[in-house]
Amino acid sequence: MEMEMEMATPYEPKKNSEIRIFESTDDMATDLAEYISQVSEISVKERGYFAIALSGGYLVNLMRKLCEAPYSKTLDWSKWYVFWADERAVAKTHVESNYKLTKEGFLSKV
Repeated sequence: MEMEMEMATPYEPKKNSEIRIFESTDDMATDLAEYISQVSEISVKERGYFAIALSGGYLVNLMRKLCEAPYSKTLDWSKWYVFWADERAVAKTHVESNYKLTKEGFLSKV
């Protein structure tokens, strides 16, 4: 399936922004998994795919929650397109590679 090019819309700050404070990183990971799951489902229904840009680092650790039930069973991983937001200029097998971190910690499990 090819991604359709969409016209960029001007950025408008959210008027009803929200700050969330979590008791633990597990609570934060669960909330992030819920959010990504919902956005993914909506995107797949509306566009036929879900695209996400990952920056690596701690974000990948939080996203591991998506590899657990119920998310691992409900997300349509075949419709995901994953992009890198800030890959380091190192080999994919290098210890500091965001690609390696993401593949080993998240993508290889889905």
